[in-house]
Amino acid sequence: MVTWVTQYATHEEYARSLRQQVVSTAQAILKGQLSFLIGSRRLAALRHETDAAADDADFLVFVAIDSDTDALPLGSVREHWDQGALARLEPEIAEAEHWASTVGADACRSLLTRFDEHEANT
Repeated sequence: MVTWVTQYATHEEYARSLRQQVVSTAQAILKGQLSFLIGSRRLAALRHETDAAADDADFLVFVAIDSDTDALPLGSVREHWDQGALARLEPEIAEAEHWASTVGADACRSLLTRFDEHEANT
């Protein structure tokens, strides 16, 4: 017999967890603790899980960053890449990181304002 265990007792607890993930990811990006590229991938994925509209301008920034950089090896996937290939890609990754920080910083701050306020009000 298969038993499904739910981590959250209510939908509101699940929604609160998602909002906290948005806030912690945006904070880590802005503090330099998380790459803009990796953080953008996380925020783009969270977009579908939160109650944000499909055309939410803040999340769409991260969808665009993710889309424009999805071919770049980031995070643990780098372990499976040839070191020479990674070295050749480093300038492109650094340039993409700079671009992402330029276009994504305001969207991070906006998400923080929106989702952190929501947390304060619940």
